[in-house]
Amino acid sequence: MAQHENQKLIRCKLTGTGGQAQTRLVEFELFKLWQFMMQSKHSFDVSDLTMCLWVNEADFKAKQNLYERSGELLAVDKITVSIFDQRNGFTHVTNRFALTDDTDQVKQILLSHVPKTLVDSEDFTLDIMAGQTIEKGPISGLSEISLGLSND
Repeated sequence: MAQHENQKLIRCKLTGTGGQAQTRLVEFELFKLWQFMMQSKHSFDVSDLTMCLWVNEADFKAKQNLYERSGELLAVDKITVSIFDQRNGFTHVTNRFALTDDTDQVKQILLSHVPKTLVDSEDFTLDIMAGQTIEKGPISGLSEISLGLSND
């Protein structure tokens, strides 16, 4: 595991057709595809975009003086699911980020998508790493950030 682990995220509001809103934290590099899927396939509204930097708790504590002056702070956990594929001989790793208050709920949702026999095996791990996001403020849209992708 990298000693100085951080990840650029976009925090946004995801609103369903029934009007219920949820906070989502999506990896910067995956955001545009994720947004397209949420809007076109699931008919969700994606709004209130904020660029964030997630840092693990150890890095945050080591540089707390600096981070506290850098922007708004939110407690966010990184949930890492690792599944070893015996047939192909590799491990698939998936990361999700959740507000600390929502971590247990997100963990249960992730576990609900995996057969219990796999969860109970040596081929499956789920790890939670505490951290913080540092936010500089809202962005009006993806035109403010460059993802190397275009709708055109």
